[in-house]
Amino acid sequence: MRRLLQDSIALAVEALSWMELEGLSERQALGRVSRQLQLFDVSSLKLGFSLIAETVRRLNMIDLVAAWSLSTGKLDSWSLGVKNFLRLYIFWVHFRNSSPNEILSFLSGGRKVLGRNELLPVEEAFGKILGCNPKALILNKPEHERVSLETYHEVWFVEYCYRLLGRHDALALLAQDLQPPPMYIRTSTLKLDSEEVLRNLQNEGVSLRKVGVESLWRVEKTLRPLIKLRSYHLGIFQIQDLASQAACIAADPKPGDMVLDVCAAPGVKTCSLAQTMNNQGTIISIDISRTRMRVWKGEVERMGVKVAQSLIADACQNLPLTLMADVILVDPPCSSTGMFAKSPSMKWRVKPESIKNLSKAQSRMLEVSSDHVRSGGTLAYSTCSLLVEENEAVIERFLKTHPDFILTPISIRLGSEALRGLSEARRFYPHRDNCNGFFLAKMKRLD
Repeated sequence: MRRLLQDSIALAVEALSWMELEGLSERQALGRVSRQLQLFDVSSLKLGFSLIAETVRRLNMIDLVAAWSLSTGKLDSWSLGVKNFLRLYIFWVHFRNSSPNEILSFLSGGRKVLGRNELLPVEEAFGKILGCNPKALILNKPEHERVSLETYHEVWFVEYCYRLLGRHDALALLAQDLQPPPMYIRTSTLKLDSEEVLRNLQNEGVSLRKVGVESLWRVEKTLRPLIKLRSYHLGIFQIQDLASQAACIAADPKPGDMVLDVCAAPGVKTCSLAQTMNNQGTIISIDISRTRMRVWKGEVERMGVKVAQSLIADACQNLPLTLMADVILVDPPCSSTGMFAKSPSMKWRVKPESIKNLSKAQSRMLEVSSDHVRSGGTLAYSTCSLLVEENEAVIERFLKTHPDFILTPISIRLGSEALRGLSEARRFYPHRDNCNGFFLAKMKRLD
């Protein structure tokens, strides 16, 4: 147990440092550090990831406790190693319900990882942290600031949710972000029929529950990480969120169609579209990132997709294509405000001043893509954002300047009606729909 804890602390301290230095996600940082430290034990990686994600999830409150405990009051005055171990220690003490012996073991593990001399200047802080009452630190703060610390979000996002949903619903949404979302998988029939896929998964210890979306299942229990399963490497299922699969079903490509998947990497939607098309027709998957498209290539090969080809291009510029498509799905980069439960580090990267630029880029991608929709064809738009500026406002602007397109109903009636009168578009909320926050609109080009 001591070795497991020590290795997990080493992974977490180093990963948090890389996240701060290079803006990596939790999983990207853990993968890099695992290779860097040559630590591949599954139990260590699992505990290490939990330490990383759950510490980052509560980062603003943890940093408040850290500042209170330090004699300087400045967390950034310490090295990355010391700073991030302090954060992990605060999580372990105050947010994990650790026993006194577990706290001592954690502190001992940190001293072995960083060195006793490295931590010696902050030894006094460890004792103060033990005696801290985090709730007392925020008791008299203004409501929005207090709620931001209680639910671990930026103040601006709390204020935005209050305006978007009202206080009661906003608090429910913010509270939902404290829990990782359910995991869903989409079973593929490109290699095996659905009964064989389910039988293989059951034999590997995966318990599933059907949800109201085609080919989608909620994972109730798995004995091993899904990506370690033989079924995963066989390419007979794909990890995909409920709302993401809803977007592919709403796009509704038919066998033989010409389809453009815009901002396609890492390939989840491409594979889902190919399955809907029975691997018949053509999908051109477009993305600007060569690195991400290498991941896309591996994913379409794993899943047995035969009809997809890649195109490295900037979807904000005129595409190097002359074809007209039956279906175009545009899933542009966004604030990811609907993904805070899944990727807690996103909460601290998104800033209000960046939203305008994102919205501008999203509108441009929709504009460029629309030039390639044939008469009677479909243009679908989706984001994993909860912000009106990236969703309803983008669609309103597009429809206002493109009278040859109309908003059409989406066959899947999950989620909620979109805002600002766009009743045919759909919104998915984590606290209502047990999935990532999502927006989906479907438009048709008139004949």
